[in-house]
Amino acid sequence: MLKLWDNPIFLREFRTNARCRKTLVMTLVLIVSLALLILVLWPRTGIFSQFNTDEIFSVFLNLNLALIILLVPAFVSTTITIERENQSFDLLSTSLLTPSEIMFGKLFSSLAITFLVVIVSTPVTSVCALSGGISIPRLARAYSVILLATLTYGLLGLAISSLCYRSFTALVITYLGLMVLAGATWLPSVLLPHLVGLRPVWQALRSLSPFEALFALNHPERYEQAVQGFSAETVFTFYVVGMVVLSLVFFGVFCKHVLLPPPSKPPKLQHMYTDTRTMVRRKLMFPFYLIDPLRRKRPIPRWRNPVFVAEIRSRIFGKPKFILRSLATCMVISLVLLTLVAMQFATQLSPDMVRLVAIIFQVGVVAFFAPAVCSGSITDERTSGTLILLRMTRVSALKVVIGKIKAGLLYVLMFLASSLPVLWALTYLEAQASYWRIGAWMGILVLTTMVFVVAGLCASTITESTAAATAVSYVFSGIVCLGTLGVLLLGSRIGPELQTFVLTFNPLVAALQITSDTWFGDLPKLFGNRLWQNSLMALGGITLVLTMITALRVRYIFNHRV
Repeated sequence: MLKLWDNPIFLREFRTNARCRKTLVMTLVLIVSLALLILVLWPRTGIFSQFNTDEIFSVFLNLNLALIILLVPAFVSTTITIERENQSFDLLSTSLLTPSEIMFGKLFSSLAITFLVVIVSTPVTSVCALSGGISIPRLARAYSVILLATLTYGLLGLAISSLCYRSFTALVITYLGLMVLAGATWLPSVLLPHLVGLRPVWQALRSLSPFEALFALNHPERYEQAVQGFSAETVFTFYVVGMVVLSLVFFGVFCKHVLLPPPSKPPKLQHMYTDTRTMVRRKLMFPFYLIDPLRRKRPIPRWRNPVFVAEIRSRIFGKPKFILRSLATCMVISLVLLTLVAMQFATQLSPDMVRLVAIIFQVGVVAFFAPAVCSGSITDERTSGTLILLRMTRVSALKVVIGKIKAGLLYVLMFLASSLPVLWALTYLEAQASYWRIGAWMGILVLTTMVFVVAGLCASTITESTAAATAVSYVFSGIVCLGTLGVLLLGSRIGPELQTFVLTFNPLVAALQITSDTWFGDLPKLFGNRLWQNSLMALGGITLVLTMITALRVRYIFNHRV
C-alpha cells in the first residue's frame, strides 16, 4: 500500500495526468489568475501597509480557494467511471494486482495531482508576505484550510466516481456536492435565524465552509462582532474536525465500492410498438410519456432539422421521470426559499429581498443545468462511433450545431418555466405592478441560457471527452457568474467605467439591476444605456461568436480525415 512508486496503477495514472495538456492548461490558468490578482491589488502607497496587506491576503486566498474548487472535480470525479466506460475495470479486477493496490493506486494518483496543483501556487501565495503583516503561522493555518478542502472535495469526487457509471453524471453530481459544502451551508443560518435553539447548529454548519474558516482566520475581530457566541478559533476547530469526518466518510464509500464494485445493470429488453392499444396504455402510466421512446416514429420530414428531432426523441423527452421529478424539485425549492425569506422578513418585508432570492435561484438553475446539457453532444458522438455515420449524411455542420443548440435550449427552458409563476407573482409585491420587469428578467435568463448552452457545445468540439467538456463548461459559467464579481473587491483601484464594462457580462448583476433601481444604480451608463441593457447586447454577441466558433469546429471535425 505504501510503496506507491512500485504500484503500476499509481505510476500510470500520475504520469498520464502530469503529462496531460489539461493539467498544464489548468495549472497555468490558476497561476496566471493569481499573479494578475496580486499585480492589481499590490499596495500603491508603500509596501508596509496593514490595511492593504489584509486586503491582498484575504482576497487572494478566497480566489485561490474558488479556483481550486472549480478544478478539483476535473481531476478526481472520472477516475473510476472512465474505467467502466472503457470496460477496463473488470480487467483490473482479474489482474495480478490486489484490490488494495488498485484502490490506493487510484486514490493517491488522483489526490497527488490535485495537491500538486495547489503546491505549485504556493510561491505566488508567499509573495503576499512581502507586503508585511502576515506571520508564518497565519499563512500556514490559512493554507491548511485550502489543503483540507482539497483533500475532502477530492475524496468526495472519488466517492461519487465509484458510485456512478458515467463520467458526465459523476462530474455533475460532484459539482453539485461542492456547491452544497462550500456555499449552501450558510442557508439555514440566513433563512432560519428565528429558531434560537438551533443557532449553534446553524453556526456549526456554516463552519464547514472553507470560505467561512478563511474569513474567521483573516478577520477574527470582525467575525466575532458579527457572529455572537463563536470565536475564530472555534470556527477553525469545527472546520478541521468536520473536514476530517467528511473525509473519512467519503473514503469509506470509495473503498467499499472499489473493493466491492456494484453489479452491472442488466440490459432492459424493450421492443418498438406501433399499435394504438399499447400507446394508450403507456400514455396512462405515471409518469406519462411526453414523447414515447418505444413508439415507432414517422420519418422526419425534409423541412425539419433531423438533429433537433433526434435529440428531442431520445435525450430530452425520452426520460419523462427525470424531467417531471426535476421540474417538481425546482418548483418546490423555489417556493420553500421564498416562504422562508417571507417568514424571516415578515416584520419588515422588502419586495426587493424576495425578488433577490427568486432571481438568484433562477440564475443558479441556469448556471447548473445549461453548461451540462450540450457538453457531451459531440464527444458522445465520438465515443459511440456515430460521428462517422453523421459525417456520411447530407446534414451540414451548421444544421448540426443549430439542432443541438435548439434541443439544449428547450431542455433548460422547461426548468425555467417551472418557476415562472413565482416570478409573475413577485410583481404584486409592489403597490404598482411592474410587468416590464418580467420581460427583462426573461430576456436575461433566456440569453444566459443560450450562452451557457452554446459554450457547452463549443467545449464539446474542442475537448476529447465529455468529462473535460463538462468541466470546461462549468469553469466558464463560474467565471461569468462569480469571477466577474471580483471587480467589486478591487474598489477604487479600477475606474467605474471598467467596473461597469466587466459587470456587463454578469447576468446576475443585470437581473439584480432590473429587480431594483437602487442596486448597482451608482454605476455609470455605457453608450447611453444602463448596465442591464448593455448586458442583453453583450450576451447576444457572445452567443453569436460562440455559435460561429462551434460551427467552424464542427465543420473541421467533419472534414478531418481520421
